[in-house]
Parts: sequence; structure tokens; C-alpha cells
Amino acid sequence: MDFSTDEVNFFKQLFCESPAEAKPAQCHTITVQTQIPNGLVAILNQSNLTLLAQGQDYKLWIPLQLELDEFGGLRPNLGTPEVIDANGRDRSWRVNMPLDVTLWDHADKLQVNILSLSSTGLMVSMQDVSYPTESLFGKVLNLHLPNEILVELELEPVRVDSHIFGARFKCLGQGQDSIRKFLFNLHRSRNANLYRDIGLEP
Repeated sequence: MDFSTDEVNFFKQLFCESPAEAKPAQCHTITVQTQIPNGLVAILNQSNLTLLAQGQDYKLWIPLQLELDEFGGLRPNLGTPEVIDANGRDRSWRVNMPLDVTLWDHADKLQVNILSLSSTGLMVSMQDVSYPTESLFGKVLNLHLPNEILVELELEPVRVDSHIFGARFKCLGQGQDSIRKFLFNLHRSRNANLYRDIGLEP
């Protein structure tokens, strides 16, 4: 296949070693922009993004924040995954009878046994407590997690049945992330084979 003189000159200009070897008007340059436009930066900084990883019987909702590095590029910052049951209901994974987890009302020196815990609520037993259930609401309680992690929270009743009641809670400070980390690490340790498939084994 023969190239015309113009085509040969064009290829020479494309692969020239320095700009001096070609005419400035005919050299082709590529500009890479690493800065994010201001309008887009404002949107990304205020966005709550979530990545989804699907397992056999569960989903992982992974919080994602996009931050700007010193060069103006985007740097992803992944938060602690939320474990979600994937059997027809979008509800937080719940651990029954969590070890070394207690709920305390320090004002009245009361410890309550936790029957189950998720990242949004819990179920407790008042079987052996001579203490009115209503007294747990409207005050700051302390959830003690393993490794001496303390989470302050407030309860909102959902269901009361005899000496057992379920409640949603609102965490104060950074407590929500501490509970998420505890539940995620526990779920991962109990289901190491499932996490191995997505590269998140313990």
C-alpha cells in the first residue's frame, strides 16, 4: 500500500521527537485536564453515594465520599459497609445475643440484656429487671461494644411484648459508624467464605 506525500508528512509530524522538527501550526497536541469544574465539585461534595456489593444472602451498602486531592483529582473514600438481608426485605442484618454487648443506664445503674442488635435498632429483655420499660426512653443510654467502645444513643419504642421490647435508636456523635463496624466485622468473621468471593475476607 502506497501513501501519498501528504500522508507521509502527516505521519512524520505525528511521531516527531520534538516540536522543532515540525511546523508549529501542524503539530497535534493533547491536553489532559485534572481539575474538576467548580460546579461539579460542589455537587460531588454534597452527594451521598453508595456502592452495592451483592452476596448470596446479603447485600453490602458501602458509603462513598469523593474528596479532592492536592492535584484537584477525585479520591474515593469508602465508609463502613452496612450489611443488609437480601431475602426479600431491605432490612439491616441483625445479630442475636451479641457477646460482650450491654446497654446501660448509668444514671440509675441499670444494665439491660440485649437479645438482638442491628445498626438501626435493638431488642432487649426486661425479664429480670424491676424497672419500668418507659424509663428507658427520653434519656441518653450507653451501649458498650467489645474493645471498650462506648456508644451513646436514645431509644424510640417500636414494639412491646411482655418483658421484651424492640426499639429504634438514634446515635449521638460517631456512634453509628462504631456499630456498623462491629456488625460488619462480626458478619465477615462468621461468613468468611462468602466474603472471599468479593475480596473482603477477614
